[in-house]
Amino acid sequence: MTPISAVITLSKRIVFIFLIVVSIQYGLADSTKLQEFSHDEWTSLLKQYVDPRGYVDYAALNKNKEILNQYVTRIEQHSPVNSPELFPTRGAELAYYINAYNALVFKAVLDRGPETESVWSGLISGLNFFVRTPIIVGGDKTNLRKLENKVIRDQFKDPRIHAALNCASVSCPRLPQQAFLTETLDQQLDMATREFVNSEQHVKIDRQGQRAMLSAIFDWFKKDFIEYERTQGNKSPNLIDYINRYRTPGSEIDRDFKVDYLDYDKRINSQ
Repeated sequence: MTPISAVITLSKRIVFIFLIVVSIQYGLADSTKLQEFSHDEWTSLLKQYVDPRGYVDYAALNKNKEILNQYVTRIEQHSPVNSPELFPTRGAELAYYINAYNALVFKAVLDRGPETESVWSGLISGLNFFVRTPIIVGGDKTNLRKLENKVIRDQFKDPRIHAALNCASVSCPRLPQQAFLTETLDQQLDMATREFVNSEQHVKIDRQGQRAMLSAIFDWFKKDFIEYERTQGNKSPNLIDYINRYRTPGSEIDRDFKVDYLDYDKRINSQ
């Protein structure tokens, strides 16, 4: 073999090895993409047991819990903390936590019999359900209140989540018939927030009396909405400023209207 032929042969081998390495790396990357945490089971369940009003057929679901149990099992096993490779973006993480919260609420409702009256029952409203009911997220034992406050609120600081989390009550935001998904999360949260602030169930306006009657959610989590407004450059924000961001054009509320809060209907959101 001549020196030139040897060089050509060696070059071919190097190119061949390079192509193999690239193919392996591409395959691994594609495999990782395919392994992103799936919410298909949750969407399937929502379509089957949630009506257009967002009310849930808990009685029927209680007779066929296999899909819910499978989804909850994966939530218990994996999270952005212990399986970060399954959640490549912040959007993937937030979509997971919103869906996990809503699914674990379902499970907790069913574990109560299912609950037919209210998850807020007890000497201290909501304590038994939101604090004393243990849940597991990614191998860590916690409760629904900590999941909402310490993870979803504190880590993501996106007040739109208050139009997405559903606590199994009539006055909660409407539960959609589809999971929140990484690729459409921003649009879904915008849509949920617009629906919430434009619904008379959650925001009632008395223009003659110059009064805005808001969902108690705006009272409980006022800090989240005000802090967001400040991040947007509003130096003296109020709740109405945030609400007007999502009100239908022409239906905005005078920011000087007096604010009162509506009674929260804590009855179970059952069909």
